[in-house]
Amino acid sequence: MKLLLIFTLCIFFQSGFSEDLQEEKGIILDPLLRSLLKKNNIHLLLTPPNRSNRSQFELGKKLFSDPILSGNKRISCQTCHNPEKGTSDGLPMSRTENGKGILRRNAQSLFNIGLNNKPFMFLDGRVHFNFTTKKFTTPDESLNGNTPKADYITSAMNSALAAQALFPLVTDTEMMGKKGENEIADSKDNLEAWERIVDRLKNNETFRDLLVQAYPHISIDQINIGHVVEAISIFEREEFQSIGSPFHRYLKGNDSAMSSQQKRGLLVFLGRGRCVSCHRGNELGNNSLFASSSAPQWGKVPFVDDKGRGEIIHNPATNYFFKVPSLINIGLTAPYMHNGAFQTLNEVIDHYNHISSSLNRFEVSEQRQSKIPVEVKVEKNQNFLDEIWLSSQGANNPQLKNRLYLTKCEKDDLKVFLQEALTDPKWVKK
Repeated sequence: MKLLLIFTLCIFFQSGFSEDLQEEKGIILDPLLRSLLKKNNIHLLLTPPNRSNRSQFELGKKLFSDPILSGNKRISCQTCHNPEKGTSDGLPMSRTENGKGILRRNAQSLFNIGLNNKPFMFLDGRVHFNFTTKKFTTPDESLNGNTPKADYITSAMNSALAAQALFPLVTDTEMMGKKGENEIADSKDNLEAWERIVDRLKNNETFRDLLVQAYPHISIDQINIGHVVEAISIFEREEFQSIGSPFHRYLKGNDSAMSSQQKRGLLVFLGRGRCVSCHRGNELGNNSLFASSSAPQWGKVPFVDDKGRGEIIHNPATNYFFKVPSLINIGLTAPYMHNGAFQTLNEVIDHYNHISSSLNRFEVSEQRQSKIPVEVKVEKNQNFLDEIWLSSQGANNPQLKNRLYLTKCEKDDLKVFLQEALTDPKWVKK
């Protein structure tokens, strides 16, 4: 009955009624929307009070934007997480440290990254922190388990967000650089590399002073990489909070915060679009949920298939599963999907509306190729495409069906909701 009502409302508003009448009729939508929001457990996203040590925040802020953390001192965290580009880099797949290649995935946005004690980091969830047991699971065994070898590092970190910051520092294509280029890259293992990064900071007068101010109760000799990334996580948590969108104001109870079309788009989101099946919770994205969107696979030549979560837990049933991202400020974070396959929200919506068609027709335009520093390939093998398609259709991922059959009206309304209602004016470039 609710689905019929949604479709009827869409047809009603698509006809030539005046905007005033649409606003009047929009009142009808509010009780239904609020009922659906409650049913899907979507409530106001509350930010915790700022409990950060200001000196730790200032240390994290400086670390985030300074290239001293990278092996060749060419890039910083902010290079790939630029606030002017939606806290990402605006690229389909991020550039390598030397700018001459591309990675397999794009840089995730950082909006609300430190809220709600998010347990998983990276699109494949390879960094995890259990807030109950205080146990880390990461790509480096020295940090893992109940009694980690590097407990002096783990005891300084309080979140998965902090642990996440460790790994770009020691990845040659991301921030470290190649062996023979710098002392960090020449380290025998991650522990030595992290120690050498901290030595750099301690030998720099500005950073030494910031470290002492941030951790006044710890001897400078005992400050380690765990303290460094903890400060970065504190900065990211406080700096990139975003709760000022029309949607957030609507959740506060302000019925006029969203336009009639934005409300109709929310209705599609919660109903026939099935978006809420994966994009759940107060951030419209569940940090603990991994799912397949059957995104086209493409990348640099020679092409390496990206199986996402399946590569981490070695379970074929989770091949092509990636962490479901929050949709807050989605209009600012193009391109979309883990590999930037789609440049616009229209393309994303069309993909979900008919996944198999989208997979088969996906191509990289010459214009797009011209902006990528290496040759790329789109995987077109039909057996391979079938495997990707099935990953979003099977029993392990029942949220999607092959086709949604959304009307043009519904797609337009959904786009306006995503593009406008979820955008916090605080982050729109003036």
